[in-house]
Amino acid sequence: MKKLFGTLLAILIVASIFTYRTLPGAIKDKPVLYWVTDSNPARTEQVRTFKKWLQRVYPEAPDVELLVDTANMASEKVLIQGVSGVCADLVDHTGGAPMRFRHSVGMLEDVTDDALEMGFDISQTYPAIRAELMDPVKIVDEDGTVRFEERQFAFPCNVTATMFWVNKEAFEKIDLEIPPKRWTVDDFERIGKEFVTRSNPPNELQRIFFVADIQPRLFARSAGGSIFNETCTKPTTNNEPMAEAMRLRYKWTYESPRLIPTASERDDFAAGSGYGGAGLAMFGQGNYALVGGGRYLLIQFRKITEERIAEGLGPMKLTVSEFPYWKMPIAATSTRATAVYAGGKNKELALYFMAYLASEDYNMNIVLDADALPPNPKYTELEEFKRPKDYPEEWGCHEAFSEAMQTIAVPMEASPFVIDQVVDRLINKAQDYYMNDLKTVEKALTDLDADITFEIERSLEENPELQEMYDERLRTQAKIDELRAKGEKVPISWIDNVFLKRWYEFNGWADMDR
Repeated sequence: MKKLFGTLLAILIVASIFTYRTLPGAIKDKPVLYWVTDSNPARTEQVRTFKKWLQRVYPEAPDVELLVDTANMASEKVLIQGVSGVCADLVDHTGGAPMRFRHSVGMLEDVTDDALEMGFDISQTYPAIRAELMDPVKIVDEDGTVRFEERQFAFPCNVTATMFWVNKEAFEKIDLEIPPKRWTVDDFERIGKEFVTRSNPPNELQRIFFVADIQPRLFARSAGGSIFNETCTKPTTNNEPMAEAMRLRYKWTYESPRLIPTASERDDFAAGSGYGGAGLAMFGQGNYALVGGGRYLLIQFRKITEERIAEGLGPMKLTVSEFPYWKMPIAATSTRATAVYAGGKNKELALYFMAYLASEDYNMNIVLDADALPPNPKYTELEEFKRPKDYPEEWGCHEAFSEAMQTIAVPMEASPFVIDQVVDRLINKAQDYYMNDLKTVEKALTDLDADITFEIERSLEENPELQEMYDERLRTQAKIDELRAKGEKVPISWIDNVFLKRWYEFNGWADMDR
C-alpha cells in the first residue's frame, strides 16, 4: 500500500511540474506570476486592471504576466504542489482554516513587514477578519525569552458576512410580514411556522419550506456557545446553547409545521435543480423563503433576474435579514484571501499583487461586480456600492452586509492545536448522530468534546513544537479561571478565542485596557 501511495504521489508531482511548464506564457521572456484561484469571469478584468495598476503605481517594476490557474484550486493539489516545490506564486484560500494549515507545513511567506511598507497590512481591512489572515509565530528574543507573535500571511480578495437573503415575493404571495432585519430565534420560529402553514395546502406533500437548513453553531454563538475555551486549549462544545440549537434543528426538520426539509428531501430537490444549484433554484422560485449567504450571491441573482426579465417577469424582490439570535446579535464571517507561496521564485513580484488587492482599482472591481465585500471597508461607503445604477432593485441590500461586517461579524473559532477541518468533521458527525436518532444530544456533545480533546492530544504528540505555546496558554487559562471565579474582569489580551473576545466585551466581562 505504501509503495502504491508513493507511486501515485510521484505521478502527481511529475504531472504538476509538467502542467506548470506547459501553461501558456510559461516560456516567455517576461516574468510570470501564477495565481491559483477559483473559476470566475471577474478574474479576466482583475488581471487586466492589475497590469494597468502596476504600470501606473510601480513604473520601475518589470512587465509581469499574471496567469490564472483554476485547475489546481483543490486543497489537496495545493498541498502536493506546495511540498514538492512547484506551487503557484499566489494561492487563494477561503476561510482561515486553509491558511493556518498551509502555514503549519511551511508553505506560506510571512508578509507582515512588506505589508506595512506596501500598504496591504491588516489595518487596510475589517478588524473582524484579521484572525483569518494571521497566525502565531514563535519568536526567540536575544535574552532567550520565547514568545508567540501574530504575523500576517494573507490579504483578502473579498470578505463575506453571512446573512439571510429573503425572497419578498414568497411572503407577499401569502400576505405575510417580511422578516425584520434583526430578529430573535423566537421571531424566526413564529414567522417560519406561519410561512410554511400558509404556503403549503393541507393534506398535500410539503414542497415549500422556510429555509434549506440551519447550522446550530451559528445559533449557539448568540447565547455564548463556544467550540473552545478562552485560550483554545480545550473544547467546550458540550454547552446548553449548542444543545438547544441542535434540538431546534431537529424539531424544525421533523415536527409539523416543518421549517426545514430532511436531508433526503434536499437530495430530491438537488436532482431536479436548475441554474445555480438546488438552494438558489428553490429560493428563486419561492420554495425556500430564505437562503443563507453573502453579498456574492448577487452574481447569481442578477443572472436569475435576467432570465426572469427575458420571460416577461420582473426582477427578483430581495431584502436581507441577520441570523436570528438569543442574546447577542452575531454574524459569521470569512474571506477569500491570497497568500504568497514561500517556495516561489517570484516572491518579490508577488508582493506587488498583494498590494494591488488593497488598491482602489481592485476594490472597485469588487464593488461593481458584487463579488462579496471589497477588502477595504472604506469602499462600502461609496454610492456605487450602496446604489448600483443598473440594479435599483438591490438598493438597501448592500449596506446590510457592510454594516454587519463592521458591527456584529465574528469568524468561527479555531485552535492552533487541532486542524480546523478535523473539528468541522467531528461537529458534523455529532450532529448527524443526533439527527438520525443514534445518540441523544447530551451523548453526542459529550462524545464530541472527547473526540476533539483526543485530536488536540494527538496533535501535540505529533507536533512537539506546539507544546511551548500550549503550556503558555494553559498558564493563562488558569489565571482567567481564577479571575472568573472571583467575578473579576479578564484582560482582553489574554483571550485568544475570537468569538469569546466579542462575548466577553458584550457582557462587560473584559478589561479592554489590558
